[in-house]
Amino acid sequence: MVQITTSTELPEVASAAEAEAWVGLKLLDLVDHVEAVHHRYLAEELPRALALIDAIADEHSRRHPELLEVQRLMHELQADLRPHLVKEERVLFPMVRRLAAAKVAPSFHCGTLQNPISMMLSEHGRVSELLADLRIAAHEYELPSDACATYRACFELLVEIEADTHLHIHKENDVLFPAVVALEARLTP
Repeated sequence: MVQITTSTELPEVASAAEAEAWVGLKLLDLVDHVEAVHHRYLAEELPRALALIDAIADEHSRRHPELLEVQRLMHELQADLRPHLVKEERVLFPMVRRLAAAKVAPSFHCGTLQNPISMMLSEHGRVSELLADLRIAAHEYELPSDACATYRACFELLVEIEADTHLHIHKENDVLFPAVVALEARLTP
């Protein structure tokens, strides 16, 4: 077995240069950054990861039946993430942009922005659970001795997706969402 080395610890996931690119961004710039970096990354790489896992599951699942669970979890992860990203881009982020441009907190159909943010936090929790389950099903991304180039490429991409998604969630949960809630509170009469 060959181990693909990785860490999902946030300080190790984000290089110093990458951290400098987003730390300290203003609210609107951070929203744009999350969309441009993380949403675009998932839009491009999730389909590629699914094609790779489908290919290796078809080829190797007789010898490595755990690939069927990895395949199932990847399809579930995509099924959870796609509508989540759409909700952020079409609902939450436009409201955040509207709030950031306001002098007084606007009235939103959802009441306070804490309501959709609570939903996003819950969905982030589910995605984190799926990523943990995926890592377990993939045996910590340890490659078997008979892993082909496609197998290796798939697991390397899954490691990258996990790291990027954890960083994405961190930026939203721990930086963006608290800033939105604080701004809304300041602008509410």
